[in-house]
Amino acid sequence: MVIKTYVELGLGVGIIAQMAYEPARDGHFAMQSASHLFASSLTRLALRRGTYLRSYMYDFIKLFAPHLSHEAIDIALGGTEPAEPA
Repeated sequence: MVIKTYVELGLGVGIIAQMAYEPARDGHFAMQSASHLFASSLTRLALRRGTYLRSYMYDFIKLFAPHLSHEAIDIALGGTEPAEPA
C-alpha cells in the first residue's frame, strides 16, 4: 500500500481503513483509531446475474461479506431460491 510505504520512509503520517491494517506486517506502526472522526460507509459489489464466478472471485466477495456462503452467493447471482429439502 502506497500510504504505508510513505510512512515507513518517514514521509509523514497516514490514514487508512482499519481493514488495511495487518498486525503481522504493520506491527511496527503506531495505530490510533479515528472512527470518531469519520462516518461509517458501505461497500457494494455489483455482479451480473448468471455470471460464472471463479474461486478467487468468491474469495474477494467473502472479504467484504464473510457471512455469505458459496451457496448464498450462487443463489443471489442466479436469482433463484434454494431447493427445499425433500
